[in-house]
Amino acid sequence: MALELNLTKNTNDAIQGTLGKYYARVEYKGTMGLRDLATHMHHHNTAFSKGIITGVLNDMVDCIKELALLGYVVKIDDLGLFKATVESNGLTLEQGAKITAGRGTQRTDEELAANIAVQQFAVGAVKLIMQASGETTIENMNRDASLAFTSKTKALVKSLTGNDSDAPSLTPNPSPTGEGSGNSGGGSLTPDPSPTGEGSGNSGGGGNGDDEPNEN
Repeated sequence: MALELNLTKNTNDAIQGTLGKYYARVEYKGTMGLRDLATHMHHHNTAFSKGIITGVLNDMVDCIKELALLGYVVKIDDLGLFKATVESNGLTLEQGAKITAGRGTQRTDEELAANIAVQQFAVGAVKLIMQASGETTIENMNRDASLAFTSKTKALVKSLTGNDSDAPSLTPNPSPTGEGSGNSGGGSLTPDPSPTGEGSGNSGGGGNGDDEPNEN
């Protein structure tokens, strides 16, 4: 069974040379919750019931969050590394400034100029990220993925080009765009921001983020 793709026309001219080009987007079939995942796993001839699998998965989620908030990196082999990171605020460290490790909004220069003693918060937000490892790295995902256009996209290609779309083929390793190299987050030429909001390079949580300023 293939990972199906749609083509979306880019109407954003933020990146030179991308306006008017079509970019592939995954056609998602739905969202699988923990119960759905447990049912799927149960049908893989496991000896455990759906109820037991659901309970174990729920406990795993709770424990990953708990350990991440204690500063541990939790590694699930062949899935990823789970860890907490922060969106940090820029702090002004001057005589009389009041600094806390807590969460809050970024203080503006105007606020600090009016009152340097106004409370400054080191963190804007705390979040959990996942960095792929083992079988879920880009190299292995490229190796295992089978790609195909949806029927709608096949019709679109036919109407605009007069030709049928080619049969799915494996991504070269390395490819001209840098795909298949095994370097997480690299090689994407998808416009950012793109018409659908994809292509930022941050999905999947591959970044560190600890030292990044909060741009929100």
